[in-house]
Amino acid sequence: MTHCSPTPSSQTRSPRSDAARRAVWAVALCAGLAQAHEDEHNGPPLQPGWRLGAGLALDVAAAQDAWPVARHEGVLLTGQTARNRRNELSLEHATVGAAARFTPWLAAQLEVGMHDRDQAHVEVARVEASWQAWGQPWRLRAGRQSPSLGGVVDGAGHFDSFAQAPLAKQAVINETWIDDGLTLQWQQPTERGLQALELGAWRARAFPAGPHGPAAPSLKATAVWDHWTGQIFGAWLQPQGRGAAAVGKGTVGHTHGVPDCRQSVANLACFDGQSQVFGASLSGGSDDERWTYSAAGLWRRERGALYTQTGTAAYEGDTTGLWADVSLRWRPDLTVALRAERLASQHTLNGPGASLVATAAGLTAAPTVHRLALALGSTRFEPVSLWLEAGAEQASGASAQPYVVLRAVWQAPDWLQGKF
Repeated sequence: MTHCSPTPSSQTRSPRSDAARRAVWAVALCAGLAQAHEDEHNGPPLQPGWRLGAGLALDVAAAQDAWPVARHEGVLLTGQTARNRRNELSLEHATVGAAARFTPWLAAQLEVGMHDRDQAHVEVARVEASWQAWGQPWRLRAGRQSPSLGGVVDGAGHFDSFAQAPLAKQAVINETWIDDGLTLQWQQPTERGLQALELGAWRARAFPAGPHGPAAPSLKATAVWDHWTGQIFGAWLQPQGRGAAAVGKGTVGHTHGVPDCRQSVANLACFDGQSQVFGASLSGGSDDERWTYSAAGLWRRERGALYTQTGTAAYEGDTTGLWADVSLRWRPDLTVALRAERLASQHTLNGPGASLVATAAGLTAAPTVHRLALALGSTRFEPVSLWLEAGAEQASGASAQPYVVLRAVWQAPDWLQGKF
């Protein structure tokens, strides 16, 4: 929903044995510290040594309309539009990386990624220190990385069961949020209750931040209850001069950069103010691990000024997205997954230039968008998995846009490895 006004005064468990459960927890904890299971990227080796890894996802889609949707109306991002990949073999995503553990407590990691025809970019370049204090594990990471919004959110997108990142990730954090910063994580071995806390501090130069502004803090908490895991996340940013290409003026493709309105406001809609990102997720599964369930939500709340060459408006924007996944391992080599999504935005602009600003920013309408997708995956040809996905996306007031995608995903996180 969008409101614009010309004046400031008006608005537009079956239980397992205790010993077995402790063993499961110990394995998960060790892997979590060194391999960061909930992160989008695999972590360094458990023991001193090195590894080289890579991943590749290819797809070909058939659709009546452009696929993926070029730009969702009523969503304030950076203005770039997605390239139409319908009826052509496309590079969904590719990564190559190296990681090393030099001592039991010191490690480093580098990973480069690329998608479609866009430029390759550094996704991870960080050092990691881990230690025990007060009988509990701690971990510090510093460098380029993606702020972890939780395992469900981080894992949805590249190399998962579906070809497209959830609508919520696309609209709230521009699909992937990569920034420079540091995180401090504490964990404790527990089966019920608070399991981990992570504090972050970010340079805040990537969307949803801007080219200017102060460093930004973040907080993530993880709680467990038997087979269920819940996580919440929050980040508080203050972007200055964050630009979005005006409607019809953006480039085709995806970029992690942000236009700088302090250099020029020509053909841009610019934002100064506060941008807060919140997330929550819940995941679980059956005792036999055949069924898995997860749900997540993201919310970007922005308050400040939105301006163009032709006007300025006081701006309030809320973008929220939800999705839920159900997965069944039908046979050892066959999986069926279902995803349901919803995306909604609401914008309020006040001031004499509100209408012009809303038009340039593409906020004159903000239809609710739904997407439903069903995917069938086979691992018979491991390490390559094959996926057939059928789905449809629909914005309120518009006809549904169905599609079918055939995908091949290859992942080799330990392609080459050795010990020091």
